[in-house]
Amino acid sequence: MAYKEDSDIKIFDGSHAEHDEEFLRQIEALDHHRHNGNVQKARQLGRNLYELVKEDAGREKDVDPDFKEGKMPVKAGVLAMFTAEAALNMYLPSTQLSTIAIAELHRLLAKINSPVYEKILESPAYSFYFLSLRKGGDDAIEEIGRAFSEHCRHEGEEKYVQYGRYIYEVVTKEVQKQIDLMDFAD
Repeated sequence: MAYKEDSDIKIFDGSHAEHDEEFLRQIEALDHHRHNGNVQKARQLGRNLYELVKEDAGREKDVDPDFKEGKMPVKAGVLAMFTAEAALNMYLPSTQLSTIAIAELHRLLAKINSPVYEKILESPAYSFYFLSLRKGGDDAIEEIGRAFSEHCRHEGEEKYVQYGRYIYEVVTKEVQKQIDLMDFAD
């Protein structure tokens, strides 16, 4: 018997089976969400949040004038968008549903061709807010406020820390309220 090359023979190590099982679980979960109405609710949630963003654009009369000038609206918008996405990921029943809601929100925002939205997307601040949220623990809101003040180049200035906290708290509460109104199925 002659020796033949066997480099094309693969040894099964089980890792593909684990990957396939996870993939099938994800498909099954998405199918479950599709059938119980959660996918449609997640899309509607994204649309509802978009409508709130449009409405908030006209409510700036209560905002300190310092936060209306220069790049401040973009910096506040970055924190608001980060917070909305974080809250969707934290409070929706699955990451699949949060992905759907976030994608719908972004799809609608992209349609209006806002230069502010484009700058929000390009901002590196998401990483800083994410790190602040991870390290924050019980002080997460304070960490977010500090990160906002740093992003605004007013590190530690209480007025900026407070405004960052305010944005985070208001957006989080509104996203939670909108999720509750949607009444997602288990």
